[in-house]
Amino acid sequence: MKQFFCLGTYTEPILFGTGEVFQGKGKGVSICSFEDGKIETLTTLPVRNPSFVAIDEEQRKIYAVNEMKEYGGAFGGGLTQIGYEPDGTMQIEADFNTAGTDPCHVEIAPNGAFVSVANFASGAVTIFPRDTQGNLRADKTVFQHEGNSVHPTRQKGPHAHSSIFAPDCPLMFVPDLGMDKVVAYRYEGVEVHTDEVATITVERGCGPRYGEFAPNGKDFYLINEIGSRVMHYRYNAGKMTLCEETSTLPYGFTGENICSDLHITADGKFLYASNRGHDSITAYHILEDGSLAWIECRSSGGKTPRNFALDRTGSYLLAENQDSDNITVFAIGDDGRLTKQESYAFGSPVCIRFFKKTAF
Repeated sequence: MKQFFCLGTYTEPILFGTGEVFQGKGKGVSICSFEDGKIETLTTLPVRNPSFVAIDEEQRKIYAVNEMKEYGGAFGGGLTQIGYEPDGTMQIEADFNTAGTDPCHVEIAPNGAFVSVANFASGAVTIFPRDTQGNLRADKTVFQHEGNSVHPTRQKGPHAHSSIFAPDCPLMFVPDLGMDKVVAYRYEGVEVHTDEVATITVERGCGPRYGEFAPNGKDFYLINEIGSRVMHYRYNAGKMTLCEETSTLPYGFTGENICSDLHITADGKFLYASNRGHDSITAYHILEDGSLAWIECRSSGGKTPRNFALDRTGSYLLAENQDSDNITVFAIGDDGRLTKQESYAFGSPVCIRFFKKTAF
């Protein structure tokens, strides 16, 4: 079955929170086809540092953050609205300053009324309203996080990293690496406000980055960048109860590592987590009670797997290895184990989002 995905890349230098200056080699946003483990680039649109994208297939819109510290001559990164045609050609329709630096994640609210942007460096969340055609409006709202934690360099201030929407109620969770919190927000239409009761505090020094709800809507899994661990929560009507924590690293590893991404297969059987430093993908079996059983930890097929994606069939995992400029395709076995297939050259790949439809 032919599928399609949207790829984001780093295109220019960026100063990371680790203190490293990374030289982006990407070309912008690409639409690629994927069939039988093979990747083919169809179209590419030059966009500045589009490190994460969100897709609205009904309105044929792609929203790409521009991970920068200044955009359009002002403080903050950018958010670019892209339209795409049935043949996959793309065009920039509008762009906006997010009023927060280094935006690294964007997601569309389930009600379609707004998109949420997590600005990593400044620790702010920016809400952009949308009209009924999917066009972004300029009257944004910015929520500035305040706080820090124990890591001497990574947690001097807030670092919002992603926006995750609850499956059963108008609730949004924003992991903040710098505060060791998952900040909760309630929304109604386009109106958004913080919810301190639903906000989660994790162990100091963990650095929460991203999370996903299991298909059953009852289990939530949170990956911690600094702590290199996955936390399993039982979720019920907006309340999270911590059940367990498990390392993403093999026993005995003592090197430097920071986690990056986490995804669950559509059937809810397997969870995968990525390590940067160890440069690997760790696989877990999700048991009936939601707990995680270690399967394996294997090389990501390159250096620094910033992001990875599972295809719509649950048959393949695609690892974007940022520092080795390649995407490695793995086949997923019935037991959850990964088998390396092909590796494809892409400059600084950092985000893959699959389209739900199999044709434009």
